[in-house]
Amino acid sequence: MGVTMRLLVLGVAFVLSAARADAQVYAVYQGNDTGGIISWSCETEALAHDIAGAHCARFGKYHRITGVHRQYGDYISFNCLWNPHMARFALPAVGTRSSCRAHAYRPRLRVRY
Repeated sequence: MGVTMRLLVLGVAFVLSAARADAQVYAVYQGNDTGGIISWSCETEALAHDIAGAHCARFGKYHRITGVHRQYGDYISFNCLWNPHMARFALPAVGTRSSCRAHAYRPRLRVRY
């Protein structure tokens, strides 16, 4: 009975470790030492400078937001630069929203009495 229990525990451990090997962790951003992308949402656009700055700081560099596509499924792109004044005109900085607010559709109605 002891050998059967040990084989059962080893089998369960093997199955669980194999199932976990294919699991993917959702990441808000991806990149390397030259730059990266941040998946767009209204909330991540408000935090884009913080996310890009923290990523580039790991490599001792400065960040520059280079593109914002305001649509779900698109990305915010950024570059990591050695000098914040480098390639100022070749890679222009793109502005981002500083807050996220809901845009409710309100039709304009005229009421005549």
